Amino acid sequence: MIFAAALIAAASLEMTALDEEFMVVTLKDGTTVEYNVEQIEKVAFDLRHTDEAFVVQPGNGDATAGYLTIPNLLRVQPAQTGDATVFGFGTVAATTPEGLVAGDYGVQISVSAAKVYQGEIDLGAEKDSYTIKLVKYQDGGSEYILDNVVSGTLNTKLNSKNQNVTIELEATFADGTVVTANYVGKPTNVESLAAMVPGINYGNEVFYYNTDGAETNIEIISASKSYSSYSKKTTLKFELDGYISGCETVYVILTDDIMNSTETEFELATTVGWSFYLDGYSRLLQLSSPSGDDSRDMYSAIIDNGKMRFVKNDDGTYELYMEFSNSYTSMGNKGGTPERIIFNYVGSF
Repeated sequence: MIFAAALIAAASLEMTALDEEFMVVTLKDGTTVEYNVEQIEKVAFDLRHTDEAFVVQPGNGDATAGYLTIPNLLRVQPAQTGDATVFGFGTVAATTPEGLVAGDYGVQISVSAAKVYQGEIDLGAEKDSYTIKLVKYQDGGSEYILDNVVSGTLNTKLNSKNQNVTIELEATFADGTVVTANYVGKPTNVESLAAMVPGINYGNEVFYYNTDGAETNIEIISASKSYSSYSKKTTLKFELDGYISGCETVYVILTDDIMNSTETEFELATTVGWSFYLDGYSRLLQLSSPSGDDSRDMYSAIIDNGKMRFVKNDDGTYELYMEFSNSYTSMGNKGGTPERIIFNYVGSF
């Protein structure tokens, strides 16, 4: 009798069990939301437009990057009357300029004392009133930095009651990159924003910009060195994986004073005894460094700009970075062309 009752109960359960249909929605973060289909009256898909607070449209044709919010605005207040006010923001929530580097992009805006919070600035016509830098971050450094704005507008306002700052930016850079940004809120004051613009992460490569500004980028494929006991100079030879205006070799010549210096940063216009030139079918950008003899230098094409970084590492490798334009002074007159070189090498010789 007990066994028969169990069979009847089991049969009863089978008769009352039902299959229910659910709609399961899986979100991008992996979570799911379930809805019983019997309880759903209507399903609709709406297309809604949401304005993005920060948009970068690269001039090289890469995909446009858009961000719904600017998480935070950093500000450097003027240290004294007449100083500019500097703003910085990015794509991540950060209360320090170092923290912005973890994001995709950063924008640094400096506005003169005469123009800050005074309304709209014409970026093409009022270049003395501002500076703007767009930084593309990569691996804790900068992939590139743009600072040549050719057109657009910048509007800054300050609400005296709640101290909210409004920034409205629409800027077009020389390479065609377009940046728009809109922010309203109370900024976080910091002492400096220099850390939000880290150095560019260059490989072993040379960038050459011709008189029209067109860029040629060539990799360095080998490096060697030789020493002259007569001149007391070291010649560093770098072979390129291609040509720059018919040149496929870079020569950098450094004195013993530079090679053995404990300094790592050098101003090319005041550092004695270095040479740089591209060699091939012809020599390109062969500028002179100061010789230390003013009467002799007066008649030479002495470079008047540029910087060099030269580091000897404990593991026997070297770091050599040079950046300069083809600008010089001869007999008190300025000469040259808009051509520019960026050279970077890290490794052994």
